[in-house]
Amino acid sequence: MIFAIFIFGLLSTIIGALPPGASNLAVIKTTVKENIYQSMKISYGAGVGEVLLAFIAFSSGMVVQDFFAMHIWLQFLIAGILGIAGIYFIKTKQIEKRDKRKYSSKYVTGFALSVINPPVLIYWVLIFSVLRSSFGVGLENYSLGFFLFFLGVFLGKVVTLYGYGKLGTRIQRKKPDTNATSLNKMIGIVLISLSLLQTVKLLLF
Repeated sequence: MIFAIFIFGLLSTIIGALPPGASNLAVIKTTVKENIYQSMKISYGAGVGEVLLAFIAFSSGMVVQDFFAMHIWLQFLIAGILGIAGIYFIKTKQIEKRDKRKYSSKYVTGFALSVINPPVLIYWVLIFSVLRSSFGVGLENYSLGFFLFFLGVFLGKVVTLYGYGKLGTRIQRKKPDTNATSLNKMIGIVLISLSLLQTVKLLLF
């Protein structure tokens, strides 16, 4: 049963992380412009961010869902932040030469792109609800299960992003001259799309 909880956490994360998102495209971009080893830093940061979101959902349960439902302004604010971040990426120009000392931490980048995604909190609230109904208990009753579940969450995120990194490697081989600006625009479009979808959802529902 304990091993099943680990598998449940692993598969739940992979399913949630498969759709293209900002962190996924950031991994592809980093792989294309640098290498997969550098993009894995983003993956590790995103993995930690995913664990944090899952833990918040686990600790707060329905409080998280109720909080966002009661504070609509916060949801609009987050949608606005996603939109601004998207515009930033779209307007970012490729810079061939940079001072390595000015590089922002890829771990922090991955963590930030993973955490600034409120719908994931709701996703994890639902996952824990399914977990309790499937196994009849909560993780709080199993200290080892608690650890293995969140280990599965971390590994699921990292493994999924590693797959995107390998996709970036294929792109790099087929189109070695891929322009970083176009990759930035891809990330920006995804962020803006998420912002618009979140805004439409708030306005209509």
